[in-house]
Amino acid sequence: MAKSRKTTLRRSLSGGLAALMLGLSVLATATGCAKKITYTIEAGSDLPSPYRLVGADGAAYVAGFDETCINRPGAYDIPMTDAAGKKYTLKLTVRDRKAPVVTTKHVYYAKGVSTPNALDFIGSIVEADEYIAYFECDLPDMNQIGDYDVVFRVEDASGNKTAELHSILTVIADYEAPVFKHVPELSAYVGEAIAYRKGLVVEDNCGGEVMISVDSSAVDVNTPGDYTVSFTATDASGNVSWASTVIHIYENQITEEELNAKIDGIIGQIITPDMDKEAQLRAVYRYVYDHIAYTSDSDKSDWIRAAHDALFMTGSGDCFNYFAAAIAFCRRLGIDYREIERTPGAADGTHFWIMVNIGSAEEPRWYHFDCTHLRASYSHSGCLLTDQQIKAFNRVRAGFYAYDSANYPATDKKIITPTPDLEKYY
Repeated sequence: MAKSRKTTLRRSLSGGLAALMLGLSVLATATGCAKKITYTIEAGSDLPSPYRLVGADGAAYVAGFDETCINRPGAYDIPMTDAAGKKYTLKLTVRDRKAPVVTTKHVYYAKGVSTPNALDFIGSIVEADEYIAYFECDLPDMNQIGDYDVVFRVEDASGNKTAELHSILTVIADYEAPVFKHVPELSAYVGEAIAYRKGLVVEDNCGGEVMISVDSSAVDVNTPGDYTVSFTATDASGNVSWASTVIHIYENQITEEELNAKIDGIIGQIITPDMDKEAQLRAVYRYVYDHIAYTSDSDKSDWIRAAHDALFMTGSGDCFNYFAAAIAFCRRLGIDYREIERTPGAADGTHFWIMVNIGSAEEPRWYHFDCTHLRASYSHSGCLLTDQQIKAFNRVRAGFYAYDSANYPATDKKIITPTPDLEKYY
């Protein structure tokens, strides 16, 4: 039988392989020039701690470089600075000497309707860079029902290949329709373009493409209201299933009453009567953190719309959206809070977070509360941190939590959210 053609997939994954330090050297340049530091890592590793590289308080990477470079082999110059304003350059070399780590899966295909793709047989993969998958065997006659052994490999962009991977292809007569596993309610503002398929999850018992059509004929995007949207899913064998959902079209101005109604619905799901303020805030933190993906910018003119957009419209936002969402929950839960904005000029850009009181008015217990996704290299919870902990974080990222503490209450000294990666800076 004819050899199947190679199939490719271009992906960039941020997670990954354990760090492999291949070399570290420090080169001092002439007076007045930035100090250069050279470092080599395996693709997919975290960036090294700037504090450890520089050995100075407040050392941090300067914002603006492409942080995904850690996934691609190459040489990169990354700017750093310390609390005193001294400049450094990390000359980072990224190498990829490891093959992808792959698990395989059993795949079903319908008789006589399509040809398998080698990528279909990947159950899971650990690989930071782009990769391709290709068969090392002839494919079976897809008109013959039965079980067949298949052999394939995965190769990354650096040419690292897996050993031969073995799996099973089962050819069946397919009479099962696709299944709509998740059909979310949708939201949009008047006049906005609508991504009707966003969040839609459809599964089929066989490999091959599932075609999804959308019937939005009942939707008037220029008039606020609730409308029905219908979906049709058709698999490669012609089996069909249907589903529908509701789309909410809102006026461009969102009122606090409208936001509160939706926040109350979430509170009913995540808060129980036995929870004290600390437990409530931890539940809020987890919900906000899990339901808002980080983006680099947002409209900061209206906290109500910022919270509504991130939680119920786009599912994404920057620190202002996380800040606004936290405020929305605190207001509905009756938790006292204080708004904080980073001191202008203390670091590139701005940052917003709040302080919350988990005690009483008579005996307050204040903590910092920041639901923002922090840079992966310094990953830890921003839920209920002390002054000591945020000062420690400022030694990792210079000026990140800079603010005039004289205008705010001191936090409780008891650490209730451990941050092991910061303990060396306490």
